[in-house]
Amino acid sequence: MGLRRLLLVVSTILIGVAAFERLDPVREGLNATYFTDVNWSSTPALSRVESQPSSNNFRRAWSDAVPEDFSVTWSGKLVILRGGTYTFSIDSDDGSSVYVDQQLLIDNPGRHETQRKSATIALSRGDHDLFIKYFQAGGPATLELSWASDGSPLTPIPSWAFVPRNAQFRRLAMSVVVRRLSPVLVATWLAVVVLAILADLRQPMRRLRSSFAAAPELLALSCVVAASLLLSVVGVWWGIPSEWAGDEIGPVTVLNAIEHRFSGGWFDRYPPLQMEVLSVVFSPLLILQRARLFHLSEVAEFGALLLLSRLVSIAAAAGTIVAVFRAGREAFGNRQGLLAAAAFALVTPFLYYAKTANPEVPYVFWFAVSLIFYIRLNRTLALRDFLGFALAGTLSVCTKDQAYGLYLLTPLAVAYRLWEAHRSNGSQRPLFDAITDRRLWIAGGAALVLFSIVHNIVINPSGFLTHVRDITGPGQQGYQMVDTTIPGRMALARIVADLNQRSWGWPLWIAAIAGLALAIAEQSTRRVSILLSVVAFSYYIGFINVVRYAFDRYLLPICVIEALFVGFVLDRLLRASQGAAPRVARASIAIALLYTGLYAGTVDVLMVRDGRYAAEQWLRSRHAGRLVGTMFPVTVLPRLRDFDTAEIRNVSDLHDAKPAFFLLNADYARAVPGNRPEAVLAAGLQQQTLGYRLAFRSHAPAPWPWLPSPHPNLVGPRDEVPVLSVLTQVNPAIEIYERDPHDNAR
Repeated sequence: MGLRRLLLVVSTILIGVAAFERLDPVREGLNATYFTDVNWSSTPALSRVESQPSSNNFRRAWSDAVPEDFSVTWSGKLVILRGGTYTFSIDSDDGSSVYVDQQLLIDNPGRHETQRKSATIALSRGDHDLFIKYFQAGGPATLELSWASDGSPLTPIPSWAFVPRNAQFRRLAMSVVVRRLSPVLVATWLAVVVLAILADLRQPMRRLRSSFAAAPELLALSCVVAASLLLSVVGVWWGIPSEWAGDEIGPVTVLNAIEHRFSGGWFDRYPPLQMEVLSVVFSPLLILQRARLFHLSEVAEFGALLLLSRLVSIAAAAGTIVAVFRAGREAFGNRQGLLAAAAFALVTPFLYYAKTANPEVPYVFWFAVSLIFYIRLNRTLALRDFLGFALAGTLSVCTKDQAYGLYLLTPLAVAYRLWEAHRSNGSQRPLFDAITDRRLWIAGGAALVLFSIVHNIVINPSGFLTHVRDITGPGQQGYQMVDTTIPGRMALARIVADLNQRSWGWPLWIAAIAGLALAIAEQSTRRVSILLSVVAFSYYIGFINVVRYAFDRYLLPICVIEALFVGFVLDRLLRASQGAAPRVARASIAIALLYTGLYAGTVDVLMVRDGRYAAEQWLRSRHAGRLVGTMFPVTVLPRLRDFDTAEIRNVSDLHDAKPAFFLLNADYARAVPGNRPEAVLAAGLQQQTLGYRLAFRSHAPAPWPWLPSPHPNLVGPRDEVPVLSVLTQVNPAIEIYERDPHDNAR
């Protein structure tokens, strides 16, 4: 059977199973009823079907605002496909009970810390009544139910074993079997799809090999892209399912946008394009989930969608490398483009953002594409290049608003080029003809139409206006680093120069400056160098100088332009040494790239070794249901979904809650002003004057301590205030303080 026919057969079966599951009246889960008191007697506050009794489910039921006192019951049927002896176990804080077929099986009553009670029962094949009670009376809220059959290890009871209503066993068994087989069927379908795609790619791959033979630079570019992809993929799982990368466009944001259909007044701090792209990428998984062909827990679904979001950034990163090559080729030549692409792949913030779900790399990708057309249209003046520049630039702005700064002055540069062209053609009114040139207006009109479509301005005008008000008001307030005086502007320029050097490392930063000077000095490359400089100057004056603050991620588009000059100067170095000392030149370039690879590659190593992983393992081995105190955002802490936590913001809260452990991000604490309650609490913990002792500290060491001038935001004390780089969130110093049971003074 051919792959296409097999795909048709598997797809037909999959559609049939999806239809069965959609129409099947038997659902998974148990009927959950929540009460606001501890004895199940108040008017029910909430009723819903839940996949299984668990701490995570009742936290979701209460929208993460779990009350101090409440109670809940779960009722329904337990489906047993194979008769035998089953052991049931329940861990709870506070009281819980389990009834099977109206008989009390487990009683774990009263107020207590987390404790386990177990019981064994013989169950025949079929469905059995199940009823579970739980109450919470202050302190941590914990409940986990597990089972084992015929002496096997305890495992959580899967959701397919629960049904909320009566039905014939044959019907129940059929539903359970279909639900259990659905993931296998989906995996088979995906495997066949992949094989069919690979089969269809055989002919294009043959053509690609022929292209490599005809154009060796394409093979070299493929190697650069492959190496960049490898660097981007390493650590892509960092922190999942938590969002350790601050300001990621995560699943919650995208799903909220989908729910509102990007209209009805919907808006976000970021423009909608990246969320629209992610909604398309999410669609297959969401459709499979909604059709009940693929079953993931809420946490697993969140993690899978976050990983998909990051994979989109990886794809955009690969596209950016190709676009930098094309822009470098258009500006200076093939080899210069290759060297520029290789250099940009080693920019440290690019390497970090290439593997996170932030909009940084996607908007830089569209900018790099627009740069190709910008360089080309100044040579060809072709309408297609005008359109390519306008549309790609619009997509960049629609991905992240700050990209507008890149295009404030470029229309003037384009208009000047048109003025030159009309004047050389003998026009009597070259300036008027340039301003009214149809290419300029067609490109501008196309950009406005695309901008309106992406922002849904026609059907969501209120959302667009609210977004604009947010980014021009509250979205930028409180961030300004300097005042509007000349000394303030000079201080901002120094900050930007320092961040620019950090992004590159010393060797390639010097190469970028030398390349710009050399390219402007040479007559043949002066025009294109000035055109590129106009873009960088426009961005600085129109965005950074306006908002009056800077982070390293803001300099990514400037690094794209600088990469072209790096490629230019490295090529000139190779050319100049062809008759004298080529080995020395090549060795110097290799050493510079190797140093920069280690300099930037530190981020990969530290993401893989992030100290929060070790902190999680230490807590898990000693937690045993005890309360963990935290402060600061979850993005800077270890993953704590499986722990009982309490947010503690001051010393008084600490004394009231008395957590067994307190988890502190020491790097984050250093940036908190000393007069704030959080800073006082952190200082008391670190001085061990609050009845807590330092029990564990985790911070992965630098991977190559012998490297001169490593990235200061990755290696070093991290005492910079204000914080200028998100790289400080990689591998923070995590301190765990344990309550001293012998300290009776507190």
